[in-house]
Amino acid sequence: MNIVQMRKLSYDEVSRCNKCGFCLPNCPIYKIEGKESAAPRGRNAITRLVIEGRLELSPEIEKSIFSCLGCGACTAACLPKVETKELIFRDRECFVGEGFYPKVADRLAKTLDRKHNISDDDNEERGEWQELIKNLPEHAFEKEHAEVIFFVGCVASFFPMVQKIPVNMALILKQGGVDFTILGGEEWCCGFPLIGAGMPDKIKALMAHNLEKVEQVGAKTIVFTCPSCYHTWKHLYKTDAKLYHATQLLDELIKNQQITPKPVNKTVTYHDSCDLGRNSGIFEEPRNVIKAIPGIELVELPENRQFSVCCGGGGNLEMVNPELSGKVAQMKLDTIQATGADMVVTACQQCVRTMASRARRQKIDLAVRDLTELVADSLGRKLHDR
Repeated sequence: MNIVQMRKLSYDEVSRCNKCGFCLPNCPIYKIEGKESAAPRGRNAITRLVIEGRLELSPEIEKSIFSCLGCGACTAACLPKVETKELIFRDRECFVGEGFYPKVADRLAKTLDRKHNISDDDNEERGEWQELIKNLPEHAFEKEHAEVIFFVGCVASFFPMVQKIPVNMALILKQGGVDFTILGGEEWCCGFPLIGAGMPDKIKALMAHNLEKVEQVGAKTIVFTCPSCYHTWKHLYKTDAKLYHATQLLDELIKNQQITPKPVNKTVTYHDSCDLGRNSGIFEEPRNVIKAIPGIELVELPENRQFSVCCGGGGNLEMVNPELSGKVAQMKLDTIQATGADMVVTACQQCVRTMASRARRQKIDLAVRDLTELVADSLGRKLHDR
């Protein structure tokens, strides 16, 4: 995309920004940095000036556009509902075309092209998290045909801190009598990181491969524990399969009495991840699941649902500016601690990674859990390494 194309797609949208400032207290980056170029309305002004030819691209402009979390909190507070996140991602695509972008994105694109995952590991190792389940036969969850595909995602497949998420989800599905399979090494990245990098044209091969595998399995349903995978499939993939986020399926399994949670005596707060909550509209299902577990006391964060504050792990910020990402995570943890909860529960592997890493680094006594882990605990599942 070049600036001429950017003008056609973006000018009408960005012109609706009236600079009122309602976005400012909602933007985590602005709250940390406190300068106009870090604010949604400031980035909108930059976009407009570039389109109008009154502002030249520069490293400073690049830094502003690529420091956005893509969380969408600005639009939630915007009176004319300017889609600033979409504008920013379009800006990034234009900036990539003009050569103004963090060059670490090139490494990401090459890794996905070569290895089909973000970690640069052998993609055949995607299913190795199954080894964490005691006495499970090798490749036990990999079948040629099934009603449901559990699409695990790159982060939960390869990052040890969150591999318990697919472990727990698979065990829950098994206990609930769900006919499911995973794709293992045949699962490729959904392509979401490339959208945030301003390289959406590079996801076509990834999408085509994943769709072909779904067709081969004959699955009617795909379930995701990763909100970004779910959001990408929901908005970009063309499939007749029914798409569920794990929280939606867990809610159904409990309501249909396919699984029955037992008491867990904890005070928890719930963090709405950006791509699951604000960007996909899934707010109540995870809360239904939490409330269905006896003994749980749910304490809401002051900023929840559509006004939830990002954990700091969105928009590829951790890759581009890890220090800024960490500051946002710290701000989030401070708010969580103020609730007095023993545990923060979320439904996103990236949120777990970002918040748990920061809590450990700062020696904060706070349990950070994915909802699948809380449910697995309530079902009496005790997971052990071999």
